[in-house]
Amino acid sequence: MPYRIRWEGHGVYRRFFGIITQAEFREAYAEMCSDIRYEGIRYIISDYLEGQPGPDITERELRAQAKLERLRFYDSPDTVQAMVATDPKTVKYVLYYESLRVSPYCLGHFATVAEARQWIASNPRRGWQRPSPDATSGVTVQHH
Repeated sequence: MPYRIRWEGHGVYRRFFGIITQAEFREAYAEMCSDIRYEGIRYIISDYLEGQPGPDITERELRAQAKLERLRFYDSPDTVQAMVATDPKTVKYVLYYESLRVSPYCLGHFATVAEARQWIASNPRRGWQRPSPDATSGVTVQHH
């Protein structure tokens, strides 16, 4: 498992390492969302400093992931997400993900975890414009 999830007071810190496949990326998301603490979180820190996207993580997959997150929006509507990365390929994907403006989270990317935590402490939710509901048109969720 190329990730670790650590629950903190009002948020979650996810650390990824090694080569991360699409299945592992989705597994980390599912594990986070299925935890009872998820509904009350205010931030997500995704630390990719020691990880790199595998060859099966594509822009198409990132777009699908953003739409999936949009469907879970009301589980945790005030959440902000800080992504930490310096690897050029990872940064490219992080910037692409942010550009989609489909994810419900207020997003920011940083070179260090300390910078991410400082941003979270500044309460970036103020004045943030949420994506429009039509951003998820045509997306359905399978309930198990």
